[in-house]
Amino acid sequence: MQTLAYLGSPTQWFILAVICLIVFGASRLPEIARNLGKSLGILRKAKRDFEQELMNAEHPSPADPQRDASPEAEAQAVRTTPEDEGKKQA
Repeated sequence: MQTLAYLGSPTQWFILAVICLIVFGASRLPEIARNLGKSLGILRKAKRDFEQELMNAEHPSPADPQRDASPEAEAQAVRTTPEDEGKKQA
């Protein structure tokens, strides 16, 4: 509950709202709030994607298609010849 202490009192929020009305005007506030909401959504998505990339880097899954496209996998694919494939099947 200590994090709520940093939000300020209702009086401070009211004063802030009045100042925003005076500075931006009532017609622009919905547009500003909409753009702020979109920006926050984009930031949350970027954060989620970044965290997912970190998790994939720490614990790559064997079925990860990006892992198959790694330089090591490509080098291994280049080294494999049709003759090698015939030896593997035998």
